[in-house]
This record gives sequence, structure tokens and C-alpha cells, in this order.
Amino acid sequence: MKNRIYILLILIALYGCGEVTTTDNETIIYPTATVTTTPTPPPTPSSMPIDYSSSGVKIIGRVTYDRVHVNSNGRGLNYHNITKESARGVTVKLVQDSCLSNDIIKTTSTDDNGNYQFLNLTPAQNVRICVYAKLEKSGIGGYDVEVVDNTNSDAIYTMQSSLFDIGEDSTRRNLNASSGWGGYGYSGDRVSAPFAILDSIYQAIQKVKSADETATFPKLKVNWSVRNVPSGGGSEGELRDGLIVTSHYNGDGNLYILGDENSDTDEFDNHIIIHEWGHYFENKFSRADSIGGPHGEGDKLDIRVAFGEGWGNAWSAIATDDPIYFDTQGFMQSDGWYMDIESGKSAIKGFFSEDSIQHILYDIYDSHDDGADRLSLGFKPIYNTLVGFQKNTKAFTSIFTFITGLQQENPSEKDKINAILSSENIRPIVDIYGSSQANLYSDMGDSLTSTICTSGENGRENKLNNHKYIKFKIYNSKNYIISVVQNNGSMADPDFGVYKTSPFEHLGDSDNTSYKREIGYYYLDSGDYLLDVSDYNGQNYACFDVNIN
Repeated sequence: MKNRIYILLILIALYGCGEVTTTDNETIIYPTATVTTTPTPPPTPSSMPIDYSSSGVKIIGRVTYDRVHVNSNGRGLNYHNITKESARGVTVKLVQDSCLSNDIIKTTSTDDNGNYQFLNLTPAQNVRICVYAKLEKSGIGGYDVEVVDNTNSDAIYTMQSSLFDIGEDSTRRNLNASSGWGGYGYSGDRVSAPFAILDSIYQAIQKVKSADETATFPKLKVNWSVRNVPSGGGSEGELRDGLIVTSHYNGDGNLYILGDENSDTDEFDNHIIIHEWGHYFENKFSRADSIGGPHGEGDKLDIRVAFGEGWGNAWSAIATDDPIYFDTQGFMQSDGWYMDIESGKSAIKGFFSEDSIQHILYDIYDSHDDGADRLSLGFKPIYNTLVGFQKNTKAFTSIFTFITGLQQENPSEKDKINAILSSENIRPIVDIYGSSQANLYSDMGDSLTSTICTSGENGRENKLNNHKYIKFKIYNSKNYIISVVQNNGSMADPDFGVYKTSPFEHLGDSDNTSYKREIGYYYLDSGDYLLDVSDYNGQNYACFDVNIN
């Protein structure tokens, strides 16, 4: 979730014309893409020269987008500081008529400078250039990312040139996606927004590929709209109406990004985009056991939530090599907040603090020594731990599982790692369960009985001690009854989840609405398991007898 809170193909095409029309096939045409034509431009470091030595007519050019930068104080967007940035890796097609048609002449992608080229073209034909908010590369090391309008039938955002004739000479056609800013608000369509989002994701992908060139990324759909507001409850209908709660990853291959002007727009908040993409990475490459929910400065969080949110924050700084994390919002996007992932002080320190987790992970990565940090491992050891040990650990994912795996892979750095942990009030980590820190896990033993107590002293839902974890072992494969019964009153509503640990698998939840007692029936194979027990009513102190029969 966003930090500090809790195709029928309908094509949005962006023309250089001056009118808005709706055609019979519901194609919506907007007037903001900038197209420039310079037949024989001089070569520059950022532009690809036309090679006239080989045969065939060519069209080459560069695709850029307007990026609005944050103010120097980290609060709000600075519309006096807009730069044209390369649209890297985006899909470009040369078509005969409309970007909606199947009359595709050639398809390519831009390079890291935003350059594209179409070679050996047949002269004397009318064509159009279509630039899609889409990253696509097949095979090992490939990816498939597109930015769509969730409030308009998942229309993919597309910028297109006017229709023009391929002459006998090679030409250059540059396309820029404009911000739409008019000085006192958005007076034009926000063409650059989808491309800015896509470029932040491209940056994250390249960082992962720096550690593993063969990393292959499952399909990701990014849902952005000018109608996306921080409201709603997350239902499918609400998401289609733009009520997306907050910028978030939904755990099922979809990012939702805020875009409502004068409220909260996130398209230029690259740390927010990359943070949410970090949850996608956890989900698809590693393992994310986080239960989600609200989180904020000073919260003592469930260890799974603390790691997931701390990872997202640290990852945004790692991917960008920029520790200043910001979120712009408010009237004319002029307000917001920021934090320093590297040297900022934790509002609260400990294994339950997302602040502590983000500082620890970034200190492990970065090459700048400060305070207790004398370690500069870079990203590859972090990546290896996440996709290896963390993905397969038998405990819930937390700072305990991550550090245990990192130390096993880097035993010579153990003292330096412990020094960083100590600076965040975390004692040396001796196992995946955090046994040296607190009594987080209970062990049922062979009797398959246990007594545990949950607490609401740190808040409700996803805070520290709202959930208690129980380890148990099954020797005989058969049907079992799991019961959780309150023993200090009758006002609690106990719930529990059942997890097999190797391979790690969530077998299901028992979460009926009932006072005092929760019972579930499960067929359990022999092996090791975890129970996650909580009180839905969030009583300050509720104790339960747990039995497996």
C-alpha cells in the first residue's frame, strides 16, 4: 500500500489537432501530443542520425515525455521545472491509418535515449506513428507492462502523430508527451503522465536486471486515471469508478495509481510508483506475507507488514539511487511530505518499525558509510536473499527471515550487519523466528495444544501483537479439527489462518463472525505448519486456548 496512509480495445489517442471528437467506434481523440518534423537534423548525443548510405526510406525519431520535478524542499511539484525525458523501452508502431486498426506496417521499441527507427519503408503511402504506454520484450529477461485507464474500459494510453505521406526521402519525426500544465492548473490533457509512470517502472526493471540479467517479469497492468481518488473500499465496481483507496498493488498483477488533480496525483512521484512496484516484485519473485492495512509514522506493526512496507520504501531509494522519498499532493500539487531513507531518524525503532526496516535495507545496499553503517553490499546480495532464502523460509517473512538468509550468504559481514541492526534497537538475529527479540511464535509441541494472548495496545488490525503465531507439526496425514476458544471472557471474535511451511502455502482461513469460539476443519498432510491467530474485535487483551484434534 502507499506509504504513510492507510480491451475491447478503446484507445485513448492524443493528436496534434485542435478539436475533440468521438467517433462511432468510441475512440476518444484528444489534442495534446506534440509532433515535430525535421527532415535532416544535425546529429546530437541524444538523437539518432539518419544513415543515408543504405537503401530504403527510413523514419527515425525520438519519443520524450514531460517530467514535472519536485520542489527542492521535497514538498510539492515545481511546474517551473519541467524537463523532456526519454521515453525508454516504449512500444512504437507504424500503421497505415488508425492506431485502432490492424494495418500495422512495422513495430519497434525505443532505446534508452528514446530513439526509434523504421527502416526499408515503401515510399508514397499514408502512415501514422503510434506510441503506446507499454513496455514489451519477449523471452528470457522479458517484460510486459502497460498503463491503462481503469475508468474507461482499460483503454491503453497512446500518443499518435497525424497521418502523413512517406515521401522518397528519409525523415525524422519526434514526439513529445506534454504535461498539460497551463500555468494555474491542467488546461490540456495530461499526456505525459502514463509515460512518466512507465519510465519509473522501467528504471525498477533495469535495477533488477543489473543483479540478474535473466530475470523475466510477469505481466503487469498499471491502472491510472485523472479520476483515481483516495476513496472507496476497494470493490471491483469502485475501482472502475476511480475509487482506488490509495496507490497500491492488489496482489494480482495490477497497480492502481492516484491521479486526481488538486487532491493527490502520483504519476511524477517516482518513489511512490517504485514502492508499489516493489510489492509486485515481492509477490512475483520473492514472497510477501504482509497482511496489508494502514500504517504510519511511529506505528508498531505486525512483523510482516513492517518488512513489506520497509522494503517498499528502501527499494524505491535503491532503484533510483536517491534516498529522498517524497509524495506530492494537495491544491495544484503544491504540498506533500518527504523523508530521508538513509539518514532520517526513525520515529520508532525496532523489528516492528517500517522506518527501521527501510534504514537497515538501504544501509546494507548503499556505498555511503554513516553512523553504524560500514557495509556496502550493493543490490545483488539483497536480490539473491529475496528470491532464494526469503521466498522459501518456513517462518512468516520479516526482518528476521531476511537477515538470517543474508548472513548465511555473507557470513564475513555478520558483525557489520549486527552493527546496523543495533543502531535500530534490534539485537543480533539468531533465527528466522526472532527468538532473541520477543516471544512472537509459540510451539504447540506433540500435544497440539497451546494458549496465546493477543493485544490491542499498539492499535488494531495489523499492529504488533494483534496476531500471534503458533508452530505445530503433523505426523499423520488425515482430517483435523482446529479450535480457538477465548478463555478470559466472551467478547472476542477469534479468527485464524493455516499455513504449511514447506513449500510455504496458505491453506485457508477460518473467520466466521462469532463470539468466543472459532472452529475450522482441515485435511493436513504430515509436515510443519503455522497458525496465525487474531481477534477481529481487537480487544485490548484476549487469551485463547488453541487445540488441534
